[in-house]
Amino acid sequence: ARLTCIEKLAMDHKFAVVMPDAANSSYCDQPDGRKYYTYITEELPAFLRKYLPLSDKTEDNFIAGFSMGSYGAAKLGFNHPDKYSAVGILSGPNNRLTGYDELTPERKNEFKYTLGDIKDIPGSKDDIYKVFSDLKQSGRPMPFIYAACGTEDVLSYRRFTEFRNFTKSIGAENDVVFEEGPGVHSWDFWDEYIAKFVDLLPLKNRNFWRRWYDEQHRNR
Repeated sequence: ARLTCIEKLAMDHKFAVVMPDAANSSYCDQPDGRKYYTYITEELPAFLRKYLPLSDKTEDNFIAGFSMGSYGAAKLGFNHPDKYSAVGILSGPNNRLTGYDELTPERKNEFKYTLGDIKDIPGSKDDIYKVFSDLKQSGRPMPFIYAACGTEDVLSYRRFTEFRNFTKSIGAENDVVFEEGPGVHSWDFWDEYIAKFVDLLPLKNRNFWRRWYDEQHRNR
C-alpha cells in the first residue's frame, strides 16, 4: 500500500481508507473457514466507528477494489446499497461462475474451500450478476458504480467486457460508468484509475454526486 497513491489520496482529500486483509477468500463467508464477508460488512465498521469519528451515513461510505478486490467490492456493494453509496470496480469483476470449467483441479479445490460447491452459487449473495439484476429490478436506489479496466489486461479485460455486456442486456448500462484505457494488471493502471474514481466522489465533485444521489432517491 505504501507504494501506491492511496495514502496521498487520503491525505489530500481528508478521508479515511480502510484496507482489511481478506487473504485469498474472495471476500466470502467460507464454508469451513473464516467469515470474511460478515467481518467486512458488519464487524469491522462497528469496531472502527467505536474508536474513530467515522460517519455511518450511506452517502459517506464507499467501497472499491481491484482484481479479486473488484469482485469483493461489487459483491459487498451490490448486496448492501444501504451501506455503500459508491462502488469502484477496477480490473474485473469475475462473477466466479464464469470460467470455472477452465480451472485446474488444484484451483477447483481452492474454489470449493473458498466458496463451497459451485452449484450453490447461482442466486446466492456470491452471484453478483444476479444480485445486481435484483437490485436494478427492485427499484431501490442504486449506488454510484464505476468500472474500469486496462485494454491489455489479459487477466481481467474479458470479465470487464462481459460485465458491461451484461448491464446492457438488462437495460442497466446507464447505471454504471465504464472506462477503459491502455494498461495491464498492474499498480500503474490501478493508481491512475482509483484517482479517477475518487474524483467522482462527493469529496471534490459534490454537484455531480448530489445530482446522482438525489435522482436515485427521487425515482425510488
